[in-house]
Amino acid sequence: MDKHLINTFHLEANPNDQTPLDKFKLFRNFDVYLSTLHDYASKHELNELEQYYYKIETDPRRRFFYNVSQTYFDNYFLAINFLLTNPYVITTPTFTNLYNEKNLLIDIADHIIELYKTLDDKACKYFNKFLLDKFIANLDFIPLPDDVTGEEYKIYFSLFKQATNRLKTYLIELVKDPKWLEHSEEGLSQFEPEIYQFYFEYNTGLKINSSNDFIKIKQWAQKHLDHLMDEVNQICDRLLTNNEDKTKSVYNKMILVGKDSSQQWLSKQEMIDAFEACIAKNRHIFINQYQFKEFNPPGLIILDNPLLAKGYHDKDKFFLNVCNWKNGEYKYSVENLTLHECVPGHHLQFDISYHSPNNNYLTTVLNTPCKGFTEGWGLFAEHLDELLVNNPWIYFGYLQANILRVFRIIADIHLHVEGHTPQQVIQLAKQYLTASEEWITMEVYRYRILPGQACSYKIGLEVFKRIIKKKFNVDDINDYLRPDLIEWYKDVLWKTERPLDILLRENGITWSFDE
Repeated sequence: MDKHLINTFHLEANPNDQTPLDKFKLFRNFDVYLSTLHDYASKHELNELEQYYYKIETDPRRRFFYNVSQTYFDNYFLAINFLLTNPYVITTPTFTNLYNEKNLLIDIADHIIELYKTLDDKACKYFNKFLLDKFIANLDFIPLPDDVTGEEYKIYFSLFKQATNRLKTYLIELVKDPKWLEHSEEGLSQFEPEIYQFYFEYNTGLKINSSNDFIKIKQWAQKHLDHLMDEVNQICDRLLTNNEDKTKSVYNKMILVGKDSSQQWLSKQEMIDAFEACIAKNRHIFINQYQFKEFNPPGLIILDNPLLAKGYHDKDKFFLNVCNWKNGEYKYSVENLTLHECVPGHHLQFDISYHSPNNNYLTTVLNTPCKGFTEGWGLFAEHLDELLVNNPWIYFGYLQANILRVFRIIADIHLHVEGHTPQQVIQLAKQYLTASEEWITMEVYRYRILPGQACSYKIGLEVFKRIIKKKFNVDDINDYLRPDLIEWYKDVLWKTERPLDILLRENGITWSFDE
């Protein structure tokens, strides 16, 4: 099926050279896309992965998902701008692909405008003035400096600005309609519950019995969250030296421990040096000692941008944002972030995947149904640290990050099942998350516009842990680096990412939120 899609829609076959234009070409006409899938399925026997994708892509609920995603969170222009303004990512083949199809820029603007013009009443109610204003604000782009670009770049960015300005002008007029003020702040809870069920399944790659399961899933997540809060309370008591501080609430203990002077950076360079040392250490362990495959070593790229996340992975690069080195980034987060984003997390995962003969184009260009696998592995990778349970500071950082991942599930269900507003969820978050209100607000609105996506992390992690517990009889984190498990990790990564349902079936394990 992947080769058929590549040929039909003239897509870039090399996953390292793909651009947002490939996704646009696939989805610019949803009816043509569906017709292509139906045509292929009628003439070929589908393998397990193809069958999974065929069923979920042709599900009737997918069209609502398409209308909402193409008009908001599949922001092609924002994705293209990430390439255009990042000299470490925009390789020659990538820019060549963008430049050769520069005519598509106006088509993208036309596509989004047409979808808004024809948006039905149901999909329309998903949006409100606040969300549309955020979309408009995200359409302001600045090119790289002239001294680091060429003539073709200038030509392309000029066309890019023309297209984005046209879309922005349209949206500015659109948002003046008073109906957007009347639309609810809540998420998918205003629609039939099967809509959110589809989003949840599409993002996690895990099917559930019915929308009634979300009550159970929330209880499951709350149980995990309560356990993590108990653990962080114990770690705080180990790290606090003042007995009076130990009598305070868990939340206040986390604040005190988190801002300990021993965990603050003396300089931006000290922070960078610590991450470089951690990457080198993990490469020695997993590449040299455990013999994981490595095709491209990870590149550490330093960013200093308050608008971006503190760390993420993209195309063999680990992007580290040092803008908050004085306030908000601490030494105890180094191990956790490096393990997740770099080695043995996302960098190692995708470096292997893109070079494996098992790599499937479907999971590259349509990666959403594999989010549970990819983010689950990234979160599981945080457990593969020999220092984790023996160093209370590293374990504190691990717990802080995992409290966020579990809270995301509860927040998502509050927004999209129980009908809570973002402001209500923000207030709930303050009981568990020690970040600033500005950061929490940004995080909660991410859940509002990306239903189900935030659930993929913790659920993916627990699927990996369930398989290990049932298949290898291992439940102790200290045994996660056992030789037979190391070989299983290598095999899992070489087979490449896939929906959690397929991963579970491959390993003969069933899933239930009752456990």
